[in-house]
Amino acid sequence: MPTVTYIGSRVYRKKPDGTGELWPRGEPVEVSQAYLDEHRVAICTNPTAFLVEGDEGVTVDEGSDGLPDAGWTKKDITAWLVERGQTVGGYATKSKLLSTVEEVLNPTPAPAPAPAPEPEPEAAPTPEVEEASEELTTESE
Repeated sequence: MPTVTYIGSRVYRKKPDGTGELWPRGEPVEVSQAYLDEHRVAICTNPTAFLVEGDEGVTVDEGSDGLPDAGWTKKDITAWLVERGQTVGGYATKSKLLSTVEEVLNPTPAPAPAPAPEPEPEAAPTPEVEEASEELTTESE
C-alpha cells in the first residue's frame, strides 16, 4: 500500500478528500492505491509538501487495445509479458520492456532452411579431339 508523508512547512494540513481530517507533518500514513489515484493531483503535484512511497502509478491504455504502450506502468507491462511466457529478469527499463513487447507481437521469422544442394549432374564425357597434323610440303627447285 502506498505511504504518504506530509513534509510541508506547517504542522498539519487538511486531507484532500474533504473529510476535515488533518495530515500530521512527518508521520507516514498508509493509504489505498484507489485513494491515491483519486487525489493524485492534490498530493503528487507538490513534491515539497508530500513524500509518496509505494505508488504503483496509473496505467492508461493509450490505444485502448489492451496492448502495452507508453501509458502502461512497468509492473503491468511485466505482468503482460509473463502471461505470454516471457521471462523478465534483472533490472529492466520501461523502454526495454516495450521493445520486448514489440518482439512478442512481431516475432522475427526464423530463416527458411537452405534448400539441400542439388547433386551436380555428371559431366558428359567430352569427345577427344584428334589433333590434325598437316604436313607442309614445300617443293624444292
